Amino acid sequence: MRLYFIDEGIKLFNDSDFFAAHDFFEDIWTEAESEDKLFFQGLVQISVGSYHLICGNYSGSESQLRKGEEKLERYLPAFLNVNVEDLLRNIRKIISALKAREKPDENKAVDLLDFQIKFIN
Repeated sequence: MRLYFIDEGIKLFNDSDFFAAHDFFEDIWTEAESEDKLFFQGLVQISVGSYHLICGNYSGSESQLRKGEEKLERYLPAFLNVNVEDLLRNIRKIISALKAREKPDENKAVDLLDFQIKFIN
């Protein structure tokens, strides 16, 4: 497995800079080894889904989050020291809210994204 420096992308995501996190993870994804590509594509998709959510594009958000969830499930419970299990638990809460057609107002959308991508100890 190749060594990836993902701390900056995680920081961007955790700082709610979802667009920049998307760009960061996309750069890694294009260069990643084949067995790692889906992990980074999943991070790209949850970053895009989170960006859509704060912009009020709820159907786009749900679609991207589902695609990211599907890819990240392959890397449970953790991958590259990222706590994938915790990340997916938070993503699934957002998907459930969107599926229930709870159209969040701007403040609620931000509340749904009130979590951080965590590293395992």
